[in-house]
Amino acid sequence: MKWTIGRKVTAGFLSVALLLVMVSGLSFYFLKKVDSSYSDVMNRRVIILLNAKNIQVHATQLNSSLRDYLLTQNAEAMEKVEDASKQLSALVSTSMGLADTQETKVSLSKIEQLNKQFLKSKNLIVSETKEQALDFATTSLFPISRDIRTIADQISERQQQLMTQATQENAAMVNGVVTTVSMISVIAVILAICIGYVVSRLIARPVVQLASSAEKIASGDLTVEDLHVTNRDEIGALAHSFTVMKNNLRGLIQQVRINAEQVAASAEELTASAEQTSKATEQIAATVQAVASGSEQQASSVGQSAQIVQEMAQGIQQIAANAQKVSASSVQAAQVAEEGNRALQTASDQMGSIHDKVNDLAAVIKELGERSMEIGHIVQVITDIASQTNLLALNAAIEAARAGEHGRGFAVVADEVRKLAEQSAASANQIHDVISMIRGQMEKAVASMDQVKDEVSEGMNVVTQAGTSFAHIQRSVDDVAVQIQEVSASAQQMSASVEEIVQSITLIREVANETAAGTQNVSAAAEEQLASMEEISSSALALSQMSEDLQKLISRFRV
Repeated sequence: MKWTIGRKVTAGFLSVALLLVMVSGLSFYFLKKVDSSYSDVMNRRVIILLNAKNIQVHATQLNSSLRDYLLTQNAEAMEKVEDASKQLSALVSTSMGLADTQETKVSLSKIEQLNKQFLKSKNLIVSETKEQALDFATTSLFPISRDIRTIADQISERQQQLMTQATQENAAMVNGVVTTVSMISVIAVILAICIGYVVSRLIARPVVQLASSAEKIASGDLTVEDLHVTNRDEIGALAHSFTVMKNNLRGLIQQVRINAEQVAASAEELTASAEQTSKATEQIAATVQAVASGSEQQASSVGQSAQIVQEMAQGIQQIAANAQKVSASSVQAAQVAEEGNRALQTASDQMGSIHDKVNDLAAVIKELGERSMEIGHIVQVITDIASQTNLLALNAAIEAARAGEHGRGFAVVADEVRKLAEQSAASANQIHDVISMIRGQMEKAVASMDQVKDEVSEGMNVVTQAGTSFAHIQRSVDDVAVQIQEVSASAQQMSASVEEIVQSITLIREVANETAAGTQNVSAAAEEQLASMEEISSSALALSQMSEDLQKLISRFRV
């Protein structure tokens, strides 16, 4: 499978996301477990404990109301006894539904049986005398209420023990949660840093090599070594295309340099031919001036002129052929420069794609930071709940203090609830610290991504500069091609003119003995030829100057 940049970035993101999900899942699991245990303590243990304390209160009220009845024979006191018994029975029924141990259920059943026995026995007091009723209550009823209080006290102590045990288990669980989450968080942060470092190295190192080579090429140095990038992704393809482009460009410059030298040589040959033709034309003119001195000398001179013009025609045809070759080479150079420009454009597009992928990765890491903030908000809510529970425990303690002896059990429960709330708040603060550390590492990862974006942007600028240099080269080659086409056209025109001259000299040689007036036509033709040679010489000088300019442009590159 080919690991593209997108797959590498996605793999890094999924790894970090998986670690974050693991940390969040464990935190949520253990928090739910602590909350369940805490709810069990509040909804089961505390209620049973409070009911046990109230059972003791109502058992005491049974005795006090019964004594009141025995002393005063007041029916209202007996109603209080029955009311206390009903409330005691209701408390037993409520606690029985919450009890989760067989021991507690058995104790509650005993209290219910004693309560029924108390109600059944108290009816016998009504039919007895006061002394008999007092003796019966002392021996039979009062011990029942004491037994109820004793059993209720045992239930209260047992619930207190279970609450203490649950508190210890919750504390141990919270410590385990903190330790586990801390270790996993540290591992997650280390892995996230390692993944970010590896991904950034895989992306940044070949990009830096590309940027360095592109900068050297932009300065005209084509002797840089080929890039050896082993990445099997877009950067590897970009490096391969860049190497091919560099080699093609170096071959193009070498070919253009050779063509420029050929153009310079052809220009020198053209200049020499023009000078030779000018001399020949002057000689023809002198010959025409001397035609009057003798027909034989004129015929000889005309023959010599015809031979010279024939040589000139061959030289001009050679110049035209060389100009055509130079023109073809210039067209090829322009095509190669255009291919190099397209390769640079492809490189620029790929650099832009890399820039977009790095931006996506930075956005993903930023979103992970926002998820960490949400977890922090959840921890803050837990802290607020713990604070509110602490306040409720404090209020319960105050109310228990106001209740005096009867509220002592409430004070103990309130103190345990307060301790549990403080431990929950401390654990939430520890989790908040871990989340803050994760957010700090996420910010470092964002900073690393910003650095990678800057390096990619710098690489894009260097590639753009190289593209500009290619555009300049292409325009220069196009200009040379146009000028060479003009030289070729001029050479063709000169060739045609020379052919006309040959025909004219032949005609002169044929009519030299017939008319003296023909010498004037030959003289005029010689003057025209001399003017043409001057134009050829001027064109040759211009071609030589253009060749020098082209060589200066090419000299900027080292191949």
